[in-house]
Amino acid sequence: MNHQAKKRYGQNFLRDKNLLKKIVRESDIEDKHVVEVGPGQGALTTFLALSAKDVIAFEIDESLKPILDEIKNEHQNLTILYQDFLETDLSLYDKELHVVANVPYYITTPILFKLLETPNVKTASLMIQKEVCDRLLATPNSKQYNALSIILQYYAQVNKMMDVKRHMFMPVPNVDSAVIRIVKREQPLIEKHKEALFLKLVKEAFRQKRKTLVNNWYEAFNVPKHEIEAFLIKFGYSPNIRAEALTKEDFILLTKEWKND
Repeated sequence: MNHQAKKRYGQNFLRDKNLLKKIVRESDIEDKHVVEVGPGQGALTTFLALSAKDVIAFEIDESLKPILDEIKNEHQNLTILYQDFLETDLSLYDKELHVVANVPYYITTPILFKLLETPNVKTASLMIQKEVCDRLLATPNSKQYNALSIILQYYAQVNKMMDVKRHMFMPVPNVDSAVIRIVKREQPLIEKHKEALFLKLVKEAFRQKRKTLVNNWYEAFNVPKHEIEAFLIKFGYSPNIRAEALTKEDFILLTKEWKND
């Protein structure tokens, strides 16, 4: 059956079997419970089912049902649910989950946050836009470095598994891709009751990248500027420092010492 890729669902189908096998092999999912987001025509799904203990695939496009049903009939450990992954409560599954997916570019960030916020999701191997991958792996004082870089690296150990050229997809997208590997930390790097403050400090610090930390936090927390300046100086930071100069460890230190929450 021929399926016309739908732009509104960000559908680009990967067909290279060697690359698909490599993604599955390096995702370390043997005999584990796997979740796939957007199986599409099932190219990756087939190899996941051959390796994993079981696979739950979430597909929003019901017109793919005839294709996916054929694959499902060949693999008893495969379940396909035709629903929006972002509206699914993964915590209802009483087991550790490992996500492997070719993520639609337009919902990459909400998917990332959903996975980070779901405790029973332990690892994720995600095919994403290469530019987004570069941002997630960015280091301080680089152009790509932003709040999401820090937040992801706070919650997980992250590395790039491989680059994927655009011509390996059908239809061919306008950008290259990369597969990112996320392994969530077993223990939080800061006390759980301080995590919400950490996230707010990071997000607000990058609210306007050209502004200093003092100006961004002043607007977000309504704390007098001279108090924020004194706070930064006390811990060895310049009062004119910008968010892009701070590491994950810097934000953790400042969160622990922040007294205005």
